[in-house]
Amino acid sequence: MSTLVWQSLGWALLHLLWQGALVAAALAVALQVVDRRAASLRYLLACGALALMLVLPVLTGWHHVLTHPRTGSAPEVAALASPSEPLPLSTPSRAPAGASPEAPRDTGLAFVMGRALSVVNGNLHGLVLAWGLGVMLSSLRLLSGWLRLRRLVREAEPAPIEWQETLERLARHLGMTRPVRLLRSAALDVPATLGWLRPVVLLPVTVLTGLSARQLEMVLAHELAHIRRHDFAVNLVQTLVETLLFYHPAVWWMSRVIRVERENCCDDIAVGTSGNAVSYARALTALESLRELPMPVSGPVMSALGGSLTARVRRLVGRPATRCASRWEAGALLLTLMSGLAVAAPLVALALPSSPPLQTRASPPLKVALAVAPVPAAPAQPPAPLAPGAVPIPVPQPSAPAEIAGKPAPKAQAKEPLRLGLKGQLTVDQLVELKTAGVSMEQKRQWEALGYAPTVEELVQLGHADATPEYMKEMTDALGNKPSLGELAQMRFLGVSARKVKALVAAGHRALSVDQVKQAAALGVDEDFLQEMRAAGQGSLTFDQLIQFRALGVKGPYIQALEDLGYDKLSADELVQFKALGVSPEYLRQLREAGLDKLDPEAVVKMRALGVDAGNLRKLRDEGLEKLSVDELIRLRSSGVDADFLRELREEP
Repeated sequence: MSTLVWQSLGWALLHLLWQGALVAAALAVALQVVDRRAASLRYLLACGALALMLVLPVLTGWHHVLTHPRTGSAPEVAALASPSEPLPLSTPSRAPAGASPEAPRDTGLAFVMGRALSVVNGNLHGLVLAWGLGVMLSSLRLLSGWLRLRRLVREAEPAPIEWQETLERLARHLGMTRPVRLLRSAALDVPATLGWLRPVVLLPVTVLTGLSARQLEMVLAHELAHIRRHDFAVNLVQTLVETLLFYHPAVWWMSRVIRVERENCCDDIAVGTSGNAVSYARALTALESLRELPMPVSGPVMSALGGSLTARVRRLVGRPATRCASRWEAGALLLTLMSGLAVAAPLVALALPSSPPLQTRASPPLKVALAVAPVPAAPAQPPAPLAPGAVPIPVPQPSAPAEIAGKPAPKAQAKEPLRLGLKGQLTVDQLVELKTAGVSMEQKRQWEALGYAPTVEELVQLGHADATPEYMKEMTDALGNKPSLGELAQMRFLGVSARKVKALVAAGHRALSVDQVKQAAALGVDEDFLQEMRAAGQGSLTFDQLIQFRALGVKGPYIQALEDLGYDKLSADELVQFKALGVSPEYLRQLREAGLDKLDPEAVVKMRALGVDAGNLRKLRDEGLEKLSVDELIRLRSSGVDADFLRELREEP
């Protein structure tokens, strides 16, 4: 990646901090003006603001590319030559006859701003690297969530045919032509919608059995509203913006507003289908009562319980919803929001670092030709004289002096440009980056002696990461293979050390790839965690199981507490299932107190997935069902037979 691209990207990320604050302020004002029940308009405003957050850095970076000089500017060359002595803002020249001398300009503020911009510009490379690392980690989190959802779809079963027909009837009522699959899953406890071209609605088993037919139709109408509005595609773009601009608080606030208003829009459609807001609010409350496990609202999945349930119910049962704002009002509000772009554009032009001319009008343009070549013993031609007004700038290379003249140096004196053994001639920006990263010729020779041919970007990346040749030797010895320079820098940024790799190897995880080592470091799989697993009797875990344990929070005290309750022979997969479903030692103790002792792990998993707990058992016993087996409890729960159903049967005349 070229230096200009690095700088443009870095400045775009920095300027987005204040630009995003302006956009967020405009959105906050607009949301205060718009009626809280005009969900569609509020959703449109929030989506427009989030789209503007993605457009602004592109415009800022493009502006920087267009206005940035293609070659090293005079301030940069001067800073390279003598950082402690800044260049004068004008060069002495002879004014033409009859011209009045210009008054000296106050340059104190300009000098301070120039020095500040120079410091920021010198650290842009590290800023972009940190941003790239954050994007990579956010993408990994997003990818893992997506893979989990696809696995849920593959493992789900088709819903009963009567409910599939009900879904198709509701889809026709909403004017939808795309086929929608209805699946049921025991791994979820809230409905979810995913997919765009081939949409899927996932329903938990408890919802099919725990809600009335009318309530379930309302929930299905809500999920179909997501599909009709193409919310899945919009949510993917929204998640992309969150991944790229993860560092900006305004992005997360706007995303939260979008998700809240998206659910409100679907609530309005569901109420319009059922015709009764109070009944729909009761359906949401009943759905919440069946919920046992937490369901994240971020990522590509959309759930009927997204947002604040209390706020949604209050909105539904409150005063009658007013009409949405008029088209004129909506257009005015959108124009107000988008005008933030018009305000931000000139501010970008003022805030971005520029390279103004340093000489007065009477001085000729300063032309710099930087070339370094071995000094010939007897030069064939004398050096060209300096042009009037040119500023000689010495470059600290005793064996290869540079010439700065008003015209290009003769070809005889530019036999070999400064290359440092790299491809292509180095620019002034590259020289500054190498110096800022602390790259020395000795380090470059050490990398070459180890068989590498580093580029400028790789040297700068290694310098900022403090990845030395000694670190490379340690990692090569620990991994058993030779990583690339880019992989070395990434491992160094993540804190991967030879000691951590050797600890994994000692635990039986040999022939690890660089990606596996980085994954372990990112999740915190270190010596302490490995020792904790060995002490808990889980010293023979595979690498994937080790990662799952760490990601889910399976720790030594949790394993020990299960062993104290008699579950001392659980496999690694069973432990993962227990932790993922929320099977806690307290849950097992409550089942034991309720009379369910010596349950096998498979039965515990089924009961927890269906929401069977000690409270359900006590209610069934109060209604006369005692001494039920585990299979009978599972059958009753999956069929929707609960204490309320038994009470209704008993009260029937």
